[in-house]
Amino acid sequence: MLKLFKQVLLREFKRFFTSKDLVLICIIAPIVYSFGITYIYHKQNPRDIKIALVNQDNSAVSRQYGRMIDSTPELNIVDYFPSTYAAYNAIFTNKVDLFYFIPSNFSTNLKRAKSTFAFIGANASNFMVSSTAIKTIVTTSQFMSAQVSAKFLIKNGISKHSAMQMIQPIKGNFKWMFNPTKTYANFFVPFVLFAIFQQILIVAVCHTMSLETQEKTWNDLYKITNNKVMPILFGKAVPYVCAAFFMMLLFVFFVFPFNSIFQTSIINLLFLSVIYSFVIVFFAMAISHLFKSPVVSLCALTFYSMPVLLISGFAWPIYMLPSYLKIAAYIFPSTYFVNIFRIYSLDTVWIGYATYCILSLTLFFLVCLIINIMVFKIKISFNKKTDKAL
Repeated sequence: MLKLFKQVLLREFKRFFTSKDLVLICIIAPIVYSFGITYIYHKQNPRDIKIALVNQDNSAVSRQYGRMIDSTPELNIVDYFPSTYAAYNAIFTNKVDLFYFIPSNFSTNLKRAKSTFAFIGANASNFMVSSTAIKTIVTTSQFMSAQVSAKFLIKNGISKHSAMQMIQPIKGNFKWMFNPTKTYANFFVPFVLFAIFQQILIVAVCHTMSLETQEKTWNDLYKITNNKVMPILFGKAVPYVCAAFFMMLLFVFFVFPFNSIFQTSIINLLFLSVIYSFVIVFFAMAISHLFKSPVVSLCALTFYSMPVLLISGFAWPIYMLPSYLKIAAYIFPSTYFVNIFRIYSLDTVWIGYATYCILSLTLFFLVCLIINIMVFKIKISFNKKTDKAL
């Protein structure tokens, strides 16, 4: 059995490295995508977001507030406008991403410890930029408000300690897990590359399987293995598991450092990725039987990964999905891996927390393996009958 496996394995490796399509899909594409995407997000969070200021107060306090906003690394005041109408036009013409309106009674109300009205107009079509900008403005506003209110209370004879307690009666202590810096790249880049690598792997496996059908070489494979199914399955699978492992090594040792996403669960992440690679390869084998040519498989799988990733819990909890999408989510292997991948990409976690993931993927693997064995046995049986008839 081992000798037969080795023969199929060497045959598939030869097929892999002599096929321009497979080299392009499994080696060149991951490198291009990895560094192309990580370079786009190398700053991790938006910086120097272009904003405009409409300062109708024009007091020393409001000008100081403007300087505080401009001094943040996220925001850059590029223009000042006399009215909100002009500021809106600047957004419509893409000169700025948002504007901040300071009313005429801004400093007076602050000094009297009264609430004051402020207005933000933002282009929310780019949620990453707008949410970062608004969060920064709100944080700066809270700091400015506390600063002015403290001065007012101290001026009226209240001690500094008491003034600070009055300004902030409830103090929060937050623990941000698996992305403590709340960096956008930490959230986005791993999952985009995960989707791309998964798509590459599925397309490559379906491509090689459908090539066997198109070139009518299955009979040669049956002869090599004496009609045994297991050497065929694992001999054809292992080269693509190796390709997946290459993608993960690229991801961990080149992409992460390049994008300053530091993580320490390297062994655990690679271990889980190997398990997932076997699952996705055998899953791809199972669905490849639906396609008769590489072109058909490529067309059918072009849009596979993104919809599947979206319903797998990547950005929207599964429990919030409609019932039919919840059912669909558990048909795909990425659902069992995506959340644990998030954790092990960004932090050191005990491998025991991945028990459910490992068991689920193992069960999924066994289901795919059984489907493949059944299909191949049917094909071999049909092939024997055809040979006898001839």
